[in-house]
Amino acid sequence: MTVRRIVTEDVGGRSKIAVDGPAPRTWCEEIWASSPEHPLGIESVEPASQLSARPGGTFFRMVELPPDAVARPATAERTVAGVDEEGFHRTPTLDYVYVLDGPVELVLDDASVVIEPGDCVVQRGTNHAWRNHGARPIRLLAVMIGL
Repeated sequence: MTVRRIVTEDVGGRSKIAVDGPAPRTWCEEIWASSPEHPLGIESVEPASQLSARPGGTFFRMVELPPDAVARPATAERTVAGVDEEGFHRTPTLDYVYVLDGPVELVLDDASVVIEPGDCVVQRGTNHAWRNHGARPIRLLAVMIGL
């Protein structure tokens, strides 16, 4: 599914549409990003070039997780820097994740939990991995705030 993104701007005191089209896609769909230098974001942000937002920055992303049977073992084409071969990763971010499809398993070092569509996760810089045990891809909507 392609994410249509609509971005507004203020030009001369009047609100306008700055962007109306598909979000750039690599390993995720990069809906928008901001940085300390560009707190409202800019169109020229390179899509999904980093796993985590830097301090004072944000990422707004749609992440699609393929079934584990497809995603594991990881291949060079699907590998994201900072994610190990089991899918574990830790980012210096506060993440708000909304589960659109599911179920999906959130795996931590000492626990795991199955999350259903409509559930939310607040990920606070912890080591984690996602497991899709189903037959179809599932989607997560995430806002990542760099710490």
